[in-house]
Amino acid sequence: MMTGESGTTPNYGVLADKLVFRLLVAAPAWTLAAVTALYLFLLGSMPQYIARHAGPDGIGYSSTTLVLAIIAAVSASAFAIGGATAHGFLKAGHWYQTEKMIAVGIVSLGYGVAGIGLATMLATVRLAAGEIEGDAIGVSMVAFVLAFIAAAWTYTLALPPGELEQLGTD
Repeated sequence: MMTGESGTTPNYGVLADKLVFRLLVAAPAWTLAAVTALYLFLLGSMPQYIARHAGPDGIGYSSTTLVLAIIAAVSASAFAIGGATAHGFLKAGHWYQTEKMIAVGIVSLGYGVAGIGLATMLATVRLAAGEIEGDAIGVSMVAFVLAFIAAAWTYTLALPPGELEQLGTD
């Protein structure tokens, strides 16, 4: 059982309910809604096919809608898994530093993938299919890193601190 600095067991049940809604449900849902709204707004301005792979064998293209739908699905999955993981650990009163790191990492992955979608849309808007090169892929990878780091910092600060595990004590 976890104890806080005062020697009492923290009540994470109420806190978990509030965090699940605000940080682990509402914020990811609004993020996906914003990316979807931007997609719908830019749909007529984006090419039908975008670069999905750039390598020594050339550039691979796929349907813009399909690529962005897969990005949204991966992002939503990471949000769901990370939110459920954090909620489970908090509800069980098992909120140690390792558990917090796992939850923050998975949720941050969702934001990083959403960043890929956002950057992909913005990098390809008003370009013809023949003008699209691998640069859009590079921009999307930078967006992934920046969104992941921003989310990791935000969630590390916003979620309650992880307790230190007491090894060898019962």
